[in-house]
Amino acid sequence: MIWNHRITRILVGILLFALAIVLLLPGLTGFTSLDGTVNARFAIVNAPIDGEVAETPPKVGARVLAGAPLALIHNARVNRAILTSLQADHMTAVEHVAALKRERDELVRLRDQLGARMEVFTRTTVADLQRQVEILNKRVKVSKAQDNVAQVDFDRRLALEAKGILSTKMVESARAAWEAAGGELEISGLTVAQLEQKLEAVRKGVFVFGDGQNDVPYSRQRQDEVIVRISDLNTRIAENETRGAQVQMQLIEEENRVRSLTSASDPSPFDGVVWSSNIVNGSNVILNTELMRILDCSDLFVDILVPEVDYQEIYPGLTAEVRLLGGGESFKGVVLSVRGSSAVAEKDTLAANQPETAKRNDRIRVGLAPSALNTDYANFCQVGRSVQVRLPKPNIRIWNWIESLWFSIS
Repeated sequence: MIWNHRITRILVGILLFALAIVLLLPGLTGFTSLDGTVNARFAIVNAPIDGEVAETPPKVGARVLAGAPLALIHNARVNRAILTSLQADHMTAVEHVAALKRERDELVRLRDQLGARMEVFTRTTVADLQRQVEILNKRVKVSKAQDNVAQVDFDRRLALEAKGILSTKMVESARAAWEAAGGELEISGLTVAQLEQKLEAVRKGVFVFGDGQNDVPYSRQRQDEVIVRISDLNTRIAENETRGAQVQMQLIEEENRVRSLTSASDPSPFDGVVWSSNIVNGSNVILNTELMRILDCSDLFVDILVPEVDYQEIYPGLTAEVRLLGGGESFKGVVLSVRGSSAVAEKDTLAANQPETAKRNDRIRVGLAPSALNTDYANFCQVGRSVQVRLPKPNIRIWNWIESLWFSIS
């Protein structure tokens, strides 16, 4: 029989040896994982305000662009009490300022009228005093002439007395007349000086007329009162304008707040796919309610499990080859992180489940290089697909394998 031939037995032995090599070679040259899953992170979009969804949101599986509106929410039940109160306060301040300005303008006109009347009164008084000074100056001249005449008469009579022509009584009469003329001249001079002082005072705005009279006329007193009132009104106008400006700033802030609570739109944080949606057109939502989840296809990765005994052979930066289960095309990858079997892995923001195991396996995360998977939005960028991952061994260390085997059985 052919099976009894030596050559046949040799060929069978060679085939079995080659088969053993083929079966052992992948394990000696690298690590292969069959439990990998294409994974990605998603962003949770929450409701920014309370309200009702006003437009139909993107459906699950729809592609969205960064910044595109995902959900438009309207709220017709916003509390506007504070806004109304601020508007009333601002309107009150504005109207008060307008009323104060009208009153001030009227007082300014009254002040100008009093000023004009005061100017006329001052000019009239100055002119009257000037005429009185002129009249008194004429009287001074007359008194001076009379004084000279009285002096001449006195000197003449005194000389006649010395000759015995006139009596002493007539001389004394002439002396009295001369002294009276001199006194009249002095009185006229003092009166002129007094009027000139009054004239100078009037030119300076001070009116001195005598006892029981004010130093200024009624127009000036009224004008001073009006000026004080105008100053007070200016202060109140400034206070109300400041108050109005402050209320205006508060009003702008409150309007912005009410506007932000009345209508809001949630934009997409990045280019991606709607992974899940909890709303439809007309849905009522409250603040921070989850609306939808957006899948980030720009950063795809694969989580696999590798026996912990090979921890030292795998490190971040190690290249990998990834193949979709059932597919013929392979994709390049690189190890992103290596975690021990007891490490707590992130789960809340991952779109696909991570592989679970009860054995001592390291968790290896392999990032996928940019490929057609990142733009396959119609198929959710293949997230959730099972993959095979091949990690090469830098060196075939048979002796290390023997030592680890001996350590495990000793």
